[in-house]
Amino acid sequence: MEGIRNGADVGGSYEGAIRMLGGIGSWLAYPQRPSQLEWAGETYDLEALLHRALVNGCNPASPGYWGAGKLRKDWDQRTVESAQVAYVAWQTRERIWAHLSAVEQGHVVDFLDRFGQRPSRWLNNWALFWVLNHAGRKALHSTFDQSILDDVIFNYLDKIYCGDGWYDDAPQRGARHFDNYQTWGFATHILEWALLDGSSVPERRDELLERVRAWMAHFPYFFAADGAFCEFGRSLTYKFGRLGAPLLAYRLGVWPHSVGMLKRLVSRHLRWYVERGAIRPDGTVRQSLTELGSPLVKETYISTGAPYWAMQVFAGLWSLPDDDPFWTANEEAIPAEQSNFVKVFPQPGWVITAKDGQITQYNAGSLDSRFGGRYAKLWYSTRTPFDIDTTADAPSVDSCLCLSDNGRRGQRTHILSKAVNRNWVRSRYIIPVDGHSHIVDTTIVILGDTHLCAHHITRHWATKKVIAEQGSASLGFNDGPVPATRVEDGWLFVESGNSVGIKALRGYSGTPRVRFEQSNIVYAKSSLAVLTTESLKQRQELICLVYAGYPPDLGRLPKIERAEWLRDGRFIAQVNGEIVVVPPIASSLRLLQYSWTSSRVWTTAQRIARRARKYILAVKDKLI
Repeated sequence: MEGIRNGADVGGSYEGAIRMLGGIGSWLAYPQRPSQLEWAGETYDLEALLHRALVNGCNPASPGYWGAGKLRKDWDQRTVESAQVAYVAWQTRERIWAHLSAVEQGHVVDFLDRFGQRPSRWLNNWALFWVLNHAGRKALHSTFDQSILDDVIFNYLDKIYCGDGWYDDAPQRGARHFDNYQTWGFATHILEWALLDGSSVPERRDELLERVRAWMAHFPYFFAADGAFCEFGRSLTYKFGRLGAPLLAYRLGVWPHSVGMLKRLVSRHLRWYVERGAIRPDGTVRQSLTELGSPLVKETYISTGAPYWAMQVFAGLWSLPDDDPFWTANEEAIPAEQSNFVKVFPQPGWVITAKDGQITQYNAGSLDSRFGGRYAKLWYSTRTPFDIDTTADAPSVDSCLCLSDNGRRGQRTHILSKAVNRNWVRSRYIIPVDGHSHIVDTTIVILGDTHLCAHHITRHWATKKVIAEQGSASLGFNDGPVPATRVEDGWLFVESGNSVGIKALRGYSGTPRVRFEQSNIVYAKSSLAVLTTESLKQRQELICLVYAGYPPDLGRLPKIERAEWLRDGRFIAQVNGEIVVVPPIASSLRLLQYSWTSSRVWTTAQRIARRARKYILAVKDKLI
């Protein structure tokens, strides 16, 4: 398989095989469906392929054994994949499992048992892979551990549940890890557990399904009118895998919208990726988000076969009976097609807006510092997909504030507190730079295509020279002319069909400039407008206007008559004669100390690693 390889590719990508099984299993789950299908002039026998996959993949004597190699205690990647092996074996129990020999069935169970041993603790959505592993074995009347099912289903899921459909992807609530795993992690696997074992605890099953229903009520609001999703967080290479959960939710009666809207959502979202080359001409799935998007979107844990997590969409589609109303329903508009809207989600600290069919996600409260700009930006948008960080020392500056020292750039790594409202978002966070942490209090006042972005920076190492950079959103483009620039009334715009721009109001000292990048997640290239400062004072305010939309008529842009921080911590703005008051937020001293200490430990470790790397390279050069 094409792509950038990792350890899971040694001997062939077992992820590439196992992650295809969900779609095949759902197709074969209905005995009346044909086993043989034709595509691109070739005939495929799905029943024979799945039979061979289970027999050879689970047989220790087979060259294609999925369990080969050392078992990693607690967190082996094959624990993730074992969930699908168990689920698909149950789905196809009549067509395949019942026809395996006792030895072959034993190999499957042994494989599941090898990678289904109880871990030392539950850390994140992985807990549900253990659930499907054991629930599948239970449904096949084989050996399983009921205590694992009870502990995750009755205890752990309550420990991380935040209400209104939201799960914190962490050992317990409070880490603020909210992303696509809400859908292709928690929702999908809870729904599959409900099919496997939910009938054994019907009251708990119904409670968990109602949580899925609550999340599905929010789900359509993250999609643009053309089917684009507001890309945010890690594992974006899984693409349209997020569609599996709403299809399974519909099957189980917890999709709270019309079947026509679901059909529209599925068809448009699939089409958005296909039209941008997410699928190669030979039918295989790319690691990158699109044909021209940066391969840097791939995390180190993504093998060449890992993108086949996207097959969750077919696991959901083919789970629907052939006579289901879904197949004949007329498509109905999704929310972004119907009207502009503002949705506030206090649990993750997000405000979602729709304007001209495009979605913007303002992020005050969700962060996973291990994955940099995938989480650290202040806003994300379907109109302006973000630029990916090239290195830890060079995060992209689009849609965020970065601080720089000695050529090293830092972005936010720890959120201390947050608050959200229909009209604004506010967050207090830490930006570490070269071992020193700085506290930033940011308020964004939402003004349609424009927003007022205000930062109050407190430096914790005032003797060092630190500069600030604030970027507009990133305007992506492929082949053709470079986007034009326009300077007018203090604004710097970059324009090519759409427009992004920025205007300094206070605190910025450098001349606005255009920056070109080649790390956009969707496009081959991108450009953005950037503001900079000279060396920051120990306490400094930075205020600017940022724009993203169609090329604007300046006379229609908001007029800012007042924008300032008050001594009591409030931020106040007067826009077109109307007053907006943003109340203060406070951070607990304990969290502040923990965040500051942990960020300093991390940045110090990075500095030591850089020096060690330079030393090793110097020694290597001498030896050569």
